[in-house]
Amino acid sequence: MATHEPQPTLLRLSDTEFRLADPSEDVRGQKVLDMAGEELGSVDDLFIDDRDHKVRFLQITSGGFLGLGATKFLLPVDAIARLTADAVYIQQGREQVAGAPRYDPTLVDERYMTDVYSHYGYPPFWGLDYEYPPYPTYVPPARSETTADEPYVREAEATAVPLTHGQRGMQVKDVMTTQVEVVHPEASLWEAAQKMANLDVGPLPVCAGDQLVGMLTDRDITIRATAEGYDPKTTRVHEVMTPDVLYVFADQDVDEAMVLMTEHQIRRLVVLNRDKQLVGIVSLGDLVVSTGDTVQAGETLERISEPAEPNR
Repeated sequence: MATHEPQPTLLRLSDTEFRLADPSEDVRGQKVLDMAGEELGSVDDLFIDDRDHKVRFLQITSGGFLGLGATKFLLPVDAIARLTADAVYIQQGREQVAGAPRYDPTLVDERYMTDVYSHYGYPPFWGLDYEYPPYPTYVPPARSETTADEPYVREAEATAVPLTHGQRGMQVKDVMTTQVEVVHPEASLWEAAQKMANLDVGPLPVCAGDQLVGMLTDRDITIRATAEGYDPKTTRVHEVMTPDVLYVFADQDVDEAMVLMTEHQIRRLVVLNRDKQLVGIVSLGDLVVSTGDTVQAGETLERISEPAEPNR
């Protein structure tokens, strides 16, 4: 007669006597950056399962002051794109992370873990077809020999390759995000600000139908409206938006998009078809995943992050 095997439970690594076989994989204390290079928080702890003792989730803490008012959430290790000496880069955007189930130590059960995996689009680790991702997701340097009495020894990932492996010659349409939130030019600034808050985004494309007519940012609302004393409930988006929008065509090469980001120090580009209709948005993170060139991506991010010359 078949017996039901209980689902594994999660253990905080800090609450155990386990240690990682490779100390370089202990990313506690490191900052977490999304696919656009924006900081989301820092890694507070690692969660392992009580059965295989593999790292399953990162516990991320964002915001707050001295631990007060901070937001905590769990991120599957499947979402890690790469690790550096002081940062964890993930394949998700800020909006995706913002909508994830929040962490509550009293609610971490099979249902909660299923919800987290479902939110990010990954299968749960206890499924039959689940394959443990490379952790970290690049080929590590030569490892020191581990001993059999180590309480936590993961399987060697000698053939691990970056998840950000891609091919040159790809077009923007191959890597862009097609689901884009927009705002109508006749919407009020209050409505636009509410949408920004709900989506946790700063810029919103302004569209009349499928035609892109401008871009509205939280800075536009603050500098062009609030600072001038405009009423956000009666002021319309088109009154303060930026009408000139930098864009890229869907059939352009991803390298061209990266050059545009570098030249104009931006991390996202709206994507149009040749009829000038909005069809998507592409981020620096999308381009990193497509090319796999983390060196070029790092240089691009560094140039983008350089302070612009002040207006005189």
